[in-house]
Amino acid sequence: MKNTESTCTSCGDPIRNLAAEGRPDLWDHITTTRRCIDATPPHEVAKTLPRETRRIRIRVEEMVSYEVEKEFEVHVGVAPQELAAYLASNDEQWSDDIENHFFDACEREVHDDHTFFADDAGYLAKLAIQIDEWPTHIVRWLTLACPVCGVQPAKDDTAHQNVGYFVAIACNGTRLVDPGWIGMDGTGWEDWTKPQAVDASGKAGS
Repeated sequence: MKNTESTCTSCGDPIRNLAAEGRPDLWDHITTTRRCIDATPPHEVAKTLPRETRRIRIRVEEMVSYEVEKEFEVHVGVAPQELAAYLASNDEQWSDDIENHFFDACEREVHDDHTFFADDAGYLAKLAIQIDEWPTHIVRWLTLACPVCGVQPAKDDTAHQNVGYFVAIACNGTRLVDPGWIGMDGTGWEDWTKPQAVDASGKAGS
């Protein structure tokens, strides 16, 4: 993708954006001698740069790790390897929205079907608070290793969901702490720490 050239509104020197390097939203002076620090294009030039809509999943790591997937309007030509830096520089599109999602998740409100919150974020947020304030109430369910596969998830693990060092959701989707003990509906939850009853009725008829 070719760079777009223009004139800096601060100093009047020629400038161009870095489209060829995958960042069409960034600008720099063309001349080696510059009279100002930031290359600022005219508003109408920056506004007319082509844009496209991409669906992007952002993983946020705070007290709990959660993901938000939504559509963003980004400049055409943003390289995949530059996407993280691009979003960090243009966070007005998503930072407040993610924060609102996090607090709404604590009340188990679902905003759209494409977000991680539709299933587990409210549970993770409530569990994080419980671990921080009253861990003794739920200590029997706190485990560093997944009881299903036996793996202790690494930092880049995507098969499990952790709260701090503890496995909150097993690789098969099981919530390991009773939701009823963290202020949520625990209907249908089965305690994985208790021996499961074996139904041997089929043996008699075989």
